[in-house]
Formats: sequence, structure tokens, C-alpha cells
Amino acid sequence: MSDAHDPAAPAALDIFLPSPPPDHEQQEAFLDEAAALALDGQPITVYLQDEDAWAFQECEPVRALLDSAGEGALPVTLLGLDIVVTAVYPSREQMTRFAREGGARRTPTSAAAAACGPGGTPTGGAPLPREAGGFAAQLMGAAPAPARPEGGPDIGGRRNLMGGDHGDGLPEPGTPAH
Repeated sequence: MSDAHDPAAPAALDIFLPSPPPDHEQQEAFLDEAAALALDGQPITVYLQDEDAWAFQECEPVRALLDSAGEGALPVTLLGLDIVVTAVYPSREQMTRFAREGGARRTPTSAAAAACGPGGTPTGGAPLPREAGGFAAQLMGAAPAPARPEGGPDIGGRRNLMGGDHGDGLPEPGTPAH
């Protein structure tokens, strides 16, 4: 029997199906594929909308998806709490790949953490200082922020939309913004 931490153990898939299905033959073919994988040891749980309504309500990602996108998002395939397929039945190859990749050990990272380097911080894992800076520091009575340098890059013919430019050039000093 496989341990839950065994990197070779396939990850469980939860698949939420519409009831009644829009295409009975397609759903039956999918159920046959899922049953064959389950017999081969792949952990797959299938929930039918009419028989397992409780699962559709208790599974937060599915409930949120159905609330926002409607029942057209069914079938929904989850790998853990991650929705990996919507609106189509996953193929046998997809189910096998999701289970294999989902069971592999990996360090979860977000796009923001990946941009910051190892450990999710620009310092590579060392914690960033938790000091207020900029305007927040001024509000707290800390030393004023250093003065900004004079001048700046030449921005060419670009328009300053923050200064009230409506396409007819920058407003003259003393004229009200529209």
C-alpha cells in the first residue's frame, strides 16, 4: 500500500459531472475510462450532480466556479483543490498525467514568489525588514523620505494623463482640470 508521502503514489482526482448529462454516450465513455483507471489503482472519485449534490455544495472551488460560471462549466476535474479541467471530460491521458504530476513532490510557488527567487523573497529566503517606508513612515513620525532627484528622463511626446491631459496638450498652470 502506498504512503501519502510516497512520491510515486498518484494524486487523487475528483471529477464533478452534470446530471443529466448533455451527451449520455460521451459521459458513459468517460465513466468507462475512469473505472478502468480506478481498477489500475488510480484514485478517482466521481460525483454526479443529482446523486451527490452535497459534494457540489461542500467543495469550495466547485461551488465558487458554478456560482460564477454556471452549470456550463461542468464537468469539473480537481487535483486537490486545483481545478485542472472544466467544461469537458478529461481524457484518459490527462487523468493519468494529472495524477502522476500531482503526486510528485514539489515546492509550491506562486508567480510572485518565483519572480523573487528561491524562498519567495528577493533576498533568496532571508526575511525582508518589516519597517514602514515612504508615506507610511512619515505618518508614523519616522525620518522624512529622501528627496527625489531633480530632473528625470525625457519622456518625449508622451502625454501625462495624470495631469489632466485630454488630448489637447497639458493644461496651463492655474487652469482648472476638466
